[in-house]
Formats: sequence, C-alpha cells, structure tokens
Amino acid sequence: MRVLVTTAALHGHFFPMVPLSWALRSAGHEVLVAAPEQFLTDVAAAGLPAAGSAGPIAFADFMFHDRDGNRLTPPADPVQRRATSGRAWGRLAARTLDGTLDLVRSWRPDLVISEPTEYAGPMAARSAGIPWVEHSWGLAAQPEYKPAAADELAPERRRLGLADLPEPDLLVDVAPPSVQPPTGQPMRYVPYNGPATLPDWLRVPPTGQRILVTLGSMLPTHGLLDFAGMLRDLAVALAVPGTEVLVAVDDAVAARWTVPPAVRATGWLPLNLALPTCDLVVHHSGPGSVFTAFALGVPQLALPQTADQFENAERLVAAGVGRQLLPAERDPAAVLAAATAVLAEPLYRKHSDAVAEEIRTRPSPADVVPVLERLAR
Repeated sequence: MRVLVTTAALHGHFFPMVPLSWALRSAGHEVLVAAPEQFLTDVAAAGLPAAGSAGPIAFADFMFHDRDGNRLTPPADPVQRRATSGRAWGRLAARTLDGTLDLVRSWRPDLVISEPTEYAGPMAARSAGIPWVEHSWGLAAQPEYKPAAADELAPERRRLGLADLPEPDLLVDVAPPSVQPPTGQPMRYVPYNGPATLPDWLRVPPTGQRILVTLGSMLPTHGLLDFAGMLRDLAVALAVPGTEVLVAVDDAVAARWTVPPAVRATGWLPLNLALPTCDLVVHHSGPGSVFTAFALGVPQLALPQTADQFENAERLVAAGVGRQLLPAERDPAAVLAAATAVLAEPLYRKHSDAVAEEIRTRPSPADVVPVLERLAR
C-alpha cells in the first residue's frame, strides 16, 4: 500500500502524524510526506521520505496576507478571528494544490492522510477517487476553520468539480475520552517532538523540583508580541530556591538572555525527552505541549494566547491536571503563584497519571494500520 501524508510546514501539525507513519512503514507500506519545500528537511529528520507540494511558503505570507499580498488586520471578535484563520489555511491549500495533485497522479497512492487544516490532500484524494483520512493533532479543529477554508477555495473547488471540501472517510482520534468525547477511530497519542540527542545532564535526576517552560516553536518566532521576552521573564520568576527551570527555546533566542544559574536554556529539546524528569510544565496550550504532557502524566499550567489554545487550556483544567491563566493574568508573579499551587496539590499529579493511563490503554498506531489497510482496499 502507498500512503501519501500531507501537512502544512508546521511542527505542531506534522509531528502527531509521525508515529502512525512509522507504523505504516514498519508494516511494509510505502509512505511519502508532502509539504512545502522549506519543511522537507524536518520531514526527513523524522525518518520519512518527503516530497515538495510547493516551493517555500512563509507562515506570515498566507496567514496575514490575502492572495494578492495585501496585509490583513485580524478581527477582534474571536469567532471572526477563527474564520479568518480558516481562510488562511484555505490560501495555503490553494498554493499547494497543484503540487499535491501532481503527486497523486504520478506517485498513485492508495490512501491519503492529512492533518486537520491541510485541505489540498483531501481535495486531491477526492478528485482521484482515493480514500482519505483526517489525523487529529489533539482536540477537534476549530469548527469555523473548514467552512471559511471552503469559501476561500471556491475557485479551486469549481475547477475540480467539488461542491464542498470533502469529509474524511475515517478520522483518527488521538484525544482520550476524558478530554474529548470519541469522534472516530481511537489511537494512542504517542509523543514525537522532533529528533534529538539525549544530553548527559538530563540523565541525572534533579536534586529539587524541575519545571519546564515553553511557548512552542510558533509564538517566539511569529507572534506579534515579545513572547521571547515573556518566556525569559517567566523562567526567571519560577527559578525560586530549590527549583530548576528548563526553557525549551531556540538557541538564537536564548543567546541574548542573562538568566540565573537555576535557569537552563535547553535549545531545541523535544518535550518527550525532558518532561519525564519534570514536576510541572508551563506552556502556551499548543496541542503538542498539552498532549505530550497528557501522555507522560505531567501536571500543567496553561497560558493560552490564541486560537485553539484557549479550548485546550479549558479541557486540561476540566480533566483536573492543572490550571490556566488568561492573557490578562499572565504576569510573572501570578504565574509563580499558580505554579506553586499546582505543585503543592497532589491531586493534579494523580489526575495526570490517570489521563496518561487512559492514553496507554488506547490502540497503538500499529493496531490502527489494519484499519487503514481495509479502508484502502
């Protein structure tokens, strides 16, 4: 069986699909990942063959500009803002569609697997009569995304004879039932946060408490606020006596900082390597951070900033694994107080362990491969 995996050029969108892609290859199937050109080295670093669906496409080009290159002003209303994001994912698909169609015609896959905001793969699959699978990255994608993307993609849909964006033939659902009601084929969330070498210092248990702080790969790079400075200030505030703070941030960002010895800027360190040694993770509520912490049983303090991060934060609070602070509450003193409260309450760890156990009992990616084989046949 040949499987084409399609993704935006974003780690948080691609990484959740890596374990299932590995499982397919281990079962003897061919896997090819299609993405914009600048992301192909990241795909190859995950041990998967890659092919370009388009040339380089900068995130800001499609997210903050229309098709003519005009700068867009994000609306203040959250619902309208999510719809605006949906149109942006549609603009991305418009730019990758022809390359994806060419791959489907030339490589002739038996199945297409796409992440929730990658729409070129589903359109190409449906136009070729190939089944396609939506692979979730955690919670269901924002409901405003798809209708707005379909509207943006009206010219491309007319060209392909598609009345609407196609619905998937199967949804692979990696969210545990305690966090989200089942919506499709269940699969265990297996954390993959990028390639790395385990540093020697991480093999030694910490002498006191250890907190990991991250705002993901997107906000420090593309955010409109000084998220790099926010990350530094939070790390310094959390570095109280007896606590070591790990900051997962790009080396180039950390090189500009002056921080106390208890703060260790780790560079690009995958969360699945560092979190098992941590007592708490403070993050922006991106799905990769939230679900990696879920899978590893680590209590969480969420600082949501945008889009689906707010819903992710609400769900982890409802699951009893941590707390959240909204943007107006995120000053360093408040973050320290909330982190101290989470660390002092054993129930957060107990509930985190329960969610992790729930994830461990779900079907593995290898268990899902026969389901995909039947679908392709």
